[in-house]
Amino acid sequence: MSEWFFTSDLHGQGALYEQVVAQVAMRRPPVVILGGDLAPHATGSEGLTRQRVFLQGFFVEFARRLREAAPGLELLVLMGNDDWADNMDVLEQHEGALWRVFHGRALAVDGVRLAGLSWVPITPFGIKDWERWEDGDEESPPRLDGWVSRDGAVEPHRFDPAHRAPTIAGALAELEAQTPPGDTLFVLHSPPRGTRCDMIGAHVHVGSRAIRAFIERRQPPLVLSGHIHESPRVSSSWRDRLGETIIVNPGQFGTPWLCGVWFDPRHVAESLRHTVHG
Repeated sequence: MSEWFFTSDLHGQGALYEQVVAQVAMRRPPVVILGGDLAPHATGSEGLTRQRVFLQGFFVEFARRLREAAPGLELLVLMGNDDWADNMDVLEQHEGALWRVFHGRALAVDGVRLAGLSWVPITPFGIKDWERWEDGDEESPPRLDGWVSRDGAVEPHRFDPAHRAPTIAGALAELEAQTPPGDTLFVLHSPPRGTRCDMIGAHVHVGSRAIRAFIERRQPPLVLSGHIHESPRVSSSWRDRLGETIIVNPGQFGTPWLCGVWFDPRHVAESLRHTVHG
């Protein structure tokens, strides 16, 4: 089996997308996975429109170029917390033709089971479409108010601490009902809490405790994540382990170089390689 390629948090940066195309042209992987935050950072109603134009234009052409560079390639995509969810219909419009959208879904690709989630714990940022309470237990998010997108517009939203639902834990349980976790690779935009993959510049862990609990309990072979761009630089590692589960966050370091990982999904531990760190 040829190696697969995973990257995340490209945020509409053309130079990074061009490097994905170049990697694919050179290596011709059967599968490319984009783990969230596809579009440029853009707030408000104008930002919602800007991201929609990006997805309808640049992103569609990017996917077509990948297919030209590697005929038969499967492109798997998730939105991330910086992507306005109201634009999901653009992704669904090309589902099965240019890519496969797998938020909340389990797939079988080349005989390998995968499942994905875009949800992240509540952040200090304003876009709230892909944020959720963790597990229903007590928590103190840094910012409860922000905006969500609906029906082509952006409207105010505030999380209610008296009603801590729906949860990331609930979404993971729904995925678990679709696929056996011990035989499934998970692509989760948020990394698990308390690892070398979820550290911000202040050396604080900001990943998901619900995701960590799920991994400790179910032990999937691999969890691919993103979201915390600087974590590999802060923690000095783009990978970690919880029991038998390998955790990966390739990061995006704010440099011109694409951060991603190559791996054989059937021999993960022996094959993982980072595009920048080797």
